Amino acid sequence: MSNQIVKDVINFNATVLGIEQRQLGMMPEAESTITVACLAEEATEFADAIEAGDFIGQVDALIDSIYFATGALYKLGLNSDQIDACMSAVHEANMTKRKGVNAKRGDGSAADAVKPTDWVSPEERIGSILES
Repeated sequence: MSNQIVKDVINFNATVLGIEQRQLGMMPEAESTITVACLAEEATEFADAIEAGDFIGQVDALIDSIYFATGALYKLGLNSDQIDACMSAVHEANMTKRKGVNAKRGDGSAADAVKPTDWVSPEERIGSILES
């Protein structure tokens, strides 16, 4: 993800919502609740846009999902460099996956990635990033 997008979302949270940089930690319950609701709403909007054949609506819903998810990372106390580093850790772990069929998600008619037997989760790297 572009560092500029992350910075823009942080700017929105600071300027419009008045949320200053925090210590790393869980969001307050009210923020967690609204974050879950907003992400679910965008998933529904995306599904509705697919059903309606609304390409622009699909793009909007996906970008809004990125916006809400990035804002949630900021509300957890991550700064832009930490968000970028964590995104890189997840990306690098994902790049070790292979094209295949995940039975939990379909029949293989759409491209999907599966974890090889030696796949390493990015969580340890994320923990190291957030501890430094």
